[in-house]
Amino acid sequence: MDSLVLYIAFGAILKMPNLSSGITYNVQVKENSSFSCYTEPLDDTGTKPKVIKLYLGSQNLKISCHLYNVNQEDTLENRKKLLLLYTSLGLAPSIQIFNSTYSGIFYFRMKLGKNQSTWTIDIPRRNITYNTDIAPIEEWFVRFTMHHGLNMFATEGTLLDVLREPLLQWRLGKPMQSTQINALIPYVINITVSKCPCANDVAVIALICNETVHGIYLGVTDSGFISRDTVWFNTTKSLCSVLDYDCAGLSLVNIILTNHRLIILTTLGLFISQDLRYPTGRILKFNKPSFCGFERDDYFRANVWYNVQCLANKESYEEDYISISFNKDKTLSQESTCFYSNDPYKNWHSCLPYKFHGGKTISSRVVAFLVDYQQNTGVGLITLQNKAMVSVYKITNHKLKKQTKFPVFWFPDPNFVPFGMFFHPGSHFLYVYGNQVWFSDDGGNTFMLLITLENEIIIKTNMCVYSQSIAFVTDKESIFFAKAGLERYARLTTSAFHVFNLYYDHLGSLNIISLNKSVSDSLEISLLDVITLVQEDDIGFDSPLSPQYITEEQVVFFEHIPLNGKSRSIQKSRFHELHKGKLLKYRPKGSGTIVNVFRHEYPPQFLASVIVDIQERFPFYSESNNAFIYTSLSILKMSNTTSVKLQLILEDDEWKNFSLSKLDEFNSSYIEKTVVIPGFSSFLIVKILNTLSALADATMPERVPFNKTFPSGTWFVYDFGTTNGRKWKIIVNTCKYWVQELGNQPLNAIKYLDLTQTYNFKFRVTPVNTAYPVFHMPLMKLVVGNPSLFKVKTKDYWDDTDSYTMEFSVTNNFYKKGKSSIAVILSKASLVCDVSTIVITLKSGCSYSKSMHYSSPMSISAESWLHGDPEDSYGFKLLKQLPVNYRPPSKLGIAVPLTDNFYNADPSKPRMRDYFSGSKNSGAYKQCANKSTRAECNCNENEKLSFFVAFSDCKEKALRMKYPVTKLPVQFMVGSENGYTPLVSPFFVTVTEVNHRTNWEVAGTKDTPGMLKMRAYLAHKINNTLYNPETLALNIYGSELFHFRVATIPGVSFCNLLDEFQIYVDDAPLAFPGQYLVSTVTAVIVGGIIFVAFIMQMYEINIWKKVKSKVRKQNKVSVSETSAAATSISSSKSTSR
Repeated sequence: MDSLVLYIAFGAILKMPNLSSGITYNVQVKENSSFSCYTEPLDDTGTKPKVIKLYLGSQNLKISCHLYNVNQEDTLENRKKLLLLYTSLGLAPSIQIFNSTYSGIFYFRMKLGKNQSTWTIDIPRRNITYNTDIAPIEEWFVRFTMHHGLNMFATEGTLLDVLREPLLQWRLGKPMQSTQINALIPYVINITVSKCPCANDVAVIALICNETVHGIYLGVTDSGFISRDTVWFNTTKSLCSVLDYDCAGLSLVNIILTNHRLIILTTLGLFISQDLRYPTGRILKFNKPSFCGFERDDYFRANVWYNVQCLANKESYEEDYISISFNKDKTLSQESTCFYSNDPYKNWHSCLPYKFHGGKTISSRVVAFLVDYQQNTGVGLITLQNKAMVSVYKITNHKLKKQTKFPVFWFPDPNFVPFGMFFHPGSHFLYVYGNQVWFSDDGGNTFMLLITLENEIIIKTNMCVYSQSIAFVTDKESIFFAKAGLERYARLTTSAFHVFNLYYDHLGSLNIISLNKSVSDSLEISLLDVITLVQEDDIGFDSPLSPQYITEEQVVFFEHIPLNGKSRSIQKSRFHELHKGKLLKYRPKGSGTIVNVFRHEYPPQFLASVIVDIQERFPFYSESNNAFIYTSLSILKMSNTTSVKLQLILEDDEWKNFSLSKLDEFNSSYIEKTVVIPGFSSFLIVKILNTLSALADATMPERVPFNKTFPSGTWFVYDFGTTNGRKWKIIVNTCKYWVQELGNQPLNAIKYLDLTQTYNFKFRVTPVNTAYPVFHMPLMKLVVGNPSLFKVKTKDYWDDTDSYTMEFSVTNNFYKKGKSSIAVILSKASLVCDVSTIVITLKSGCSYSKSMHYSSPMSISAESWLHGDPEDSYGFKLLKQLPVNYRPPSKLGIAVPLTDNFYNADPSKPRMRDYFSGSKNSGAYKQCANKSTRAECNCNENEKLSFFVAFSDCKEKALRMKYPVTKLPVQFMVGSENGYTPLVSPFFVTVTEVNHRTNWEVAGTKDTPGMLKMRAYLAHKINNTLYNPETLALNIYGSELFHFRVATIPGVSFCNLLDEFQIYVDDAPLAFPGQYLVSTVTAVIVGGIIFVAFIMQMYEINIWKKVKSKVRKQNKVSVSETSAAATSISSSKSTSR
């Protein structure tokens, strides 16, 4: 227990710098425990999944997790022990849910129950997302750690919103059983897979059959095929219905899943599905565009191309494009052999405009066509007279311009046979592949050679956005691996399956998908351990190498023509770009990194050379074998040959008496060994003349010290030959660079830049496990996808810890919408580094999280708004309860409301102040429309708190102020993912009253020259007066509810920033003309009384005496009548007695 506490404390100390300095990647931490988490209730005693795939439905997200030791059996008893151990220490897991725009952290309950074996958490769906509409949405990543911040037992997984994912809401055809799929397996000749652009765990798999079997057979998965839950459909009937059931020979060619539609290319044409965002509960339907002049054989050789992009939070300028290219020359009956279109794929255009040279049209064949979403261009891969080129055209209003944006790039190798082209998703890296692979980072203007293959051609590719990985498959089932942005690659393996395809899931795991009848869903999923395969692959060859030291830290290895074995006839260098960045490792010790490859014809007998940075010193042969310790070496010139003669000379006469066998003389085992003389050329021994002399080839003929003798200890022998067995190999280097992102941004982050907004980014690279101090040269490269969209400033430097830091800022100075990726490339990173390229997507536009908020002069909590009755320090009530079905007054008076907006609506009760025809003909419910009671309006707390007029039906209370309201300060804050900032110029605003009330005015604003010029310029465009939001104030002269809307003017922001607020003015005097009428009547009455009194006094009229006398007379009459009545009553009583 004590050691565990110490481990936790020590781990916390180690992790603390990372918390303050951002996120660190490529740090290899080996931990013996990991989390297993799941959303579905599973049997405690059963085997739990090790790959974390979580699913979010319409209900809360309920997760169970347990910890297991990777070196022990995952049993119920072990789970309970680990749960008890860490919970008793006050530790419980946390989960981070994040994607490119969102990040949230949630904590598991620290609770121990009887027979409990897992930690649990219940996260309301609304805490993750409010949206429930069906639309493309990013699949979230999840990261589980033991206590957030310690990064203990970090385990990653995915979270898929199955409620919103478009494809999962549809049936693609008639469901099929596994037995039906198994019957098709013998006839399947290929498999194609297409992933959802935003959620790579959702994918469609399709079977391509031979001519014996016709039809379209598709499978759908939501788990990246690992859960054995693939659902199969027969889509043949859906497509046949489009062809009026004339579908003989219908077979699949390719399939593409875009953000909104499923695209199926068949031998009978191209089929496009209806919009996946609007499910009907029926089988998915398709339509077929018409391309005149093409037949079944043309479609069989055709292909469809799509530049993958995720359109979650789609902007107005973002569109999906697809293209179809027919692998043939154009005929007279055909408009073109390549067409492209944008969603909904109704209007199709020719991929490339034709050019005329000397009055003749140059015949060309379009191999592939893609749309560059960042630069808004069309990129065509074309073959012309057996040469390949890339041509880039601008796109305006979805149509290509005739003029190219860049000069046409011609691939220099005439033997290059192109097969296809793709942009790596989310970035601006363009790859053209065939029997070679070319790479461009500027949209097709320039290319660099990445891979050269012999007798093979790449026919399939697969990419991963999360890990920036790329996999290539050749027609001979060879699999190659690369990373986006890096100029190196590796060969992984050769597939054991003939019919297969590669598939990257959302986390970046590479799988081989093949068919298997014995599996429940007929699919065999084989995980490729990319790191292990890459590190085990020796790409060395049987040719001798000769080292030539440049410095103690750097050496050049020259490749000599093979001298023996099967390689003797090879006269071509086997050093390729593939070797760049690899590790040349010597047995038993010694290693170095190949940093560059050169091919040359001089010096003679040497085919190529590589520059190697030494990581561990290479041992020399004479050191390990005590060879040549008593002999000197002399270099002699030979006639009629380019070789030189190496002559051994005994240094002391007394050693001449010993037989040569006791000295280390030359023998046949020294062939292909290298003699190294510091400061001079090295010499590869090619022939043994006798025990004291040998012929050798110089690596640097200009630096041969002829007729000079070198004593022992000044020359050395190295063995990089193959005669005695090759002792060196070339493998992928280990990861030697840590990368820190100092802004806590996720990988593949998306940022929105409003006008004049600036983002700052900072990255640090720290070399680790280096043999010598690193030469201070740039370790990172910045690639901007669309340089014309943003202004980018960079600064880089080395600090005192030998870490390389790059800082750059991005500013949006142009009122132009678009997007651009910025790739931060660790150019010297190994292929086994987890992170070698970080891609940030910047969108010029309004962030969906950016909004404007009214700053109330009184701080009132949400609870008080909903359920309380707050007062200020003087006992004045701050909130006014609005009457049911209340409408504010109009300019005609309080009793004549004319607005359409109801407040505190209740359809079951009468409308307030509904006296006049104008009032009766106005007013309309919103949430309460077509409802009979207020309860049916379904007003939630957020709608009751909202000031927006759209939710006025739900509004029950308003901020109360006492009449008169003068100089009321109106302040706003702008909220975004970076926090809140005050709304200031140049975000000039307009102020309107929603209900068209007029008895108010703007009392104060800061008039600046810029604002006055802008006001004059926009006077005839916005039909409203603009104001400076700084020191803005209002005067309100009326009573009851005022509902104001304040909005920024167009042109200062991509966002339509606005907010509303409501003020209820109470204790106001009578409205006009009531107050004046009361005052006038009162004055007339008082004046009349005074006038009458004056007249009476003037004429000595004593009305008071007359009134008194009249009252006395009335009293006498009343007394006499009372006496008579009393007398009558008493007489009647006497009689009765």
